[in-house]
Amino acid sequence: MRCGVLACALALLLAVPAAGAAILTGSRLALPLVTPTADGLLAQRTISRQWGPSEDSTYVVVDVPGWKSEGGALAMSALLPGSGHLYVGERSGWAFLILETAGWVEHHLALRDADRRDAEARAFVGNPYDSSATWSLERYRAAGNEDTQYLEALWAGDRESYYRVIGSNPAYLAGYSGFDPTDTKLHYLGLRDARDSKYKLAGNMETLLWLNHLIAAFDAFRAAKIHNLPLRQDYQLRFGQRFRHGRPEFRAALVRRF
Repeated sequence: MRCGVLACALALLLAVPAAGAAILTGSRLALPLVTPTADGLLAQRTISRQWGPSEDSTYVVVDVPGWKSEGGALAMSALLPGSGHLYVGERSGWAFLILETAGWVEHHLALRDADRRDAEARAFVGNPYDSSATWSLERYRAAGNEDTQYLEALWAGDRESYYRVIGSNPAYLAGYSGFDPTDTKLHYLGLRDARDSKYKLAGNMETLLWLNHLIAAFDAFRAAKIHNLPLRQDYQLRFGQRFRHGRPEFRAALVRRF
């Protein structure tokens, strides 16, 4: 009798793992059985998942009445200062537009005056090969200066450097005409300084124009955010979930308060 009980217990112990393996093998969630390799190591299984929108989900773009694109307002005023403000509905955009227009007009006038001053300065000193010019090579040589190759090379290849050198280097004072060559040179330098000041003004206006674009862009972004703030308070996004056909279902709804 005792031997029969031991035999039954032994048979039960052998049957439990086999039954458990059969149950696990038949489950859809169970991993497949892995057989040892030749060297006795078990193969490793890699499980990869891809996350993203499910195929049975519904996505709807909601158009909120009166909503203004904040990024769009920023981009518009970055290209044309003030346009983003007008898009949002702020009259302050006209101020940016007026500043932009006035800045470009002043920039154009400054460049025009600078070019005119430059032409006057060049015409004042004249052609160095002309003996009657305000600054001439013949007059310079007559004062005992024979080496003129450097000036001739500048005249032929780099006129701006030539005009700068005869005005900044005291060694070329003898080439100026007039009872007092120093006064003649000072008049020439005055024309050059007036030209440089106009060029500097044009450069400053260009910098201010870039700043106007930058400030207008960020201010338009601020105006759009302030404009959308009441709309954000009127609309509320609500989430919900439920089980449908044995599967979880999530829902989102945009609710407007009146």
